[in-house]
Amino acid sequence: MNPLKTLSVALSCALLLTACGGESTSTDNGVPVVSGSHRVLAFNDLGMHCADLDYSNFVVLPPFNVVHSQVIERGATPRLLDNSEVVVTYKAQLDANGSITTTSQNPPSGSFTKSNFWDINPATGNTYVFDLFGINPQPDEGLTQQEMPGILTPYSANDAQVFNGFNSAKSWFSAEGIPILPVDDSGGTQAYPLMRVNAAAPSSGEDLASVDVVLPVASEADCQNCHAVGEVGARDSSIAFVFPDDITDPNSVLQAAKENILLLHDKKHGTNLHNQRPVLCARCHYSAALDLAGNGGPTGDQIGHDMMSQVMHGYHGRLKDPDTGADLFPADGTLEETCYQCHPGKITKCLRGAMGNAGIVCQNCHGDMLAIGGVFPLPDGSTRRPWIDEPRCESCHTGDALDHLGADIRLTQAWDSSDSSAAPRSVNNLRFAGNSAELYRNSLGHGGVACEGCHGSTHAIWPNAQNSSNDNVAATQIQGHTGTIAECATCHTSLPNTLDGPHGMHNVNSSSWDLGHEDFYRRNPNACKACHGNDLNGTVLSRAAADRDYQSDDDGGRTVHVSKGTEIGCTLCHARP
Repeated sequence: MNPLKTLSVALSCALLLTACGGESTSTDNGVPVVSGSHRVLAFNDLGMHCADLDYSNFVVLPPFNVVHSQVIERGATPRLLDNSEVVVTYKAQLDANGSITTTSQNPPSGSFTKSNFWDINPATGNTYVFDLFGINPQPDEGLTQQEMPGILTPYSANDAQVFNGFNSAKSWFSAEGIPILPVDDSGGTQAYPLMRVNAAAPSSGEDLASVDVVLPVASEADCQNCHAVGEVGARDSSIAFVFPDDITDPNSVLQAAKENILLLHDKKHGTNLHNQRPVLCARCHYSAALDLAGNGGPTGDQIGHDMMSQVMHGYHGRLKDPDTGADLFPADGTLEETCYQCHPGKITKCLRGAMGNAGIVCQNCHGDMLAIGGVFPLPDGSTRRPWIDEPRCESCHTGDALDHLGADIRLTQAWDSSDSSAAPRSVNNLRFAGNSAELYRNSLGHGGVACEGCHGSTHAIWPNAQNSSNDNVAATQIQGHTGTIAECATCHTSLPNTLDGPHGMHNVNSSSWDLGHEDFYRRNPNACKACHGNDLNGTVLSRAAADRDYQSDDDGGRTVHVSKGTEIGCTLCHARP
């Protein structure tokens, strides 16, 4: 069998420099610090965080964003560094459209408003954040003391902030609770702001490497769709529902709807929430997203009440349209009829990236609202646990080309259609599985690297279909092109021919592999067929990660161009063995 010889990789010089190292630079608006000796991986945990902007009525989620980072020392055997070897910081980064978010404070000019989170509540004389959480952080300081880069001089400063945590079990640095909001420093909506994550030597302060990562955040909520006066959730004539002060002001309309929700809650459950504003919903309804003390379940006033996810999904999922008798949130409804009534999606795209590109919708992974709300018991008889009993990678990525469930290598629904609880599917082939008892966002893979570090954040798996998207910046900086981090040279300075890469991969974009892969086939043909297919013509698992040009020996020097996405098979360059 004639081998292939790599001729070149079709990447621009600028991207090649960023991916493979070169002269160091630390200019804020240029390329990130590039170093041949280190790599920085950084990733948001969820792919989208939600935050209210107005805290005067009730609060589902405060400004609380999370970014993790791993720092890799490149070498023949790359090594993850810990907090004794490197200091990791973040600061705001200008994106290609000129948007930057350094602060969550309101501008001194009063030309626009970002939030009233740190403002004084005239009804109590306290700040809203104190009334809600019992603490008094200064403006731009979050609930866990992570701060915005502009905290010292808003709209002027952009000071690097240190990651406050290091998880030794995961070998990642954590900045949990960054109080960023979806409003940039010019007052425009920005749900995908960039932060530059930088690694520096602790003794000298020398910059080692950096990467620009999205801290996704949205305030998109449409309570008024159901709870504005006259809508289905605000028709009870015995309740004095509230009209907005200014029907042309979207926030006034939203806040009136929020008041109506509290009034409705008071009528149905005998509470007095409307007179106790602002209300933190999680005070009575446990939410893992706000379990800052790490209790792991309901405590105090939460005991005896359903969890937040259960009351939101389970209760609303049972509701009927009083006019037609049909489900208000039909199990087979569109995203606009169901999930996007409350979750960001109509404008801000929570679900995006590879899953969204493939036509996957929320229900394909999570089930309908009743399933998410735990209305139906799981197959083992237990009740679904919010934030824990979630779909797993292997629920759809059930195996390889030789051993998988269903007709296709990849499934498009994570649960069996006969299971009303939408319990995540379990499989025997764990080639693409997350860690045992861990969700994707907490799993580690090849060499201890976080799965999100190579594949992108949950709900925003690389690549984003829009090439210019801020989501694609990190992968492009790290390896020179969008998509999963697939280039071995990202971390390895040298590498023998091997099948010990991520998920059993061989060397990628390697002339030594091209010249020697036939020996691996002779020893174990099925190891090749697992990704290239039983007929060796290629499958979705063998797609080229980037445009490449190869030289074939078949005719003494024929160049073979392979476009990104091509399913690589033997016959592209030579006959099947």
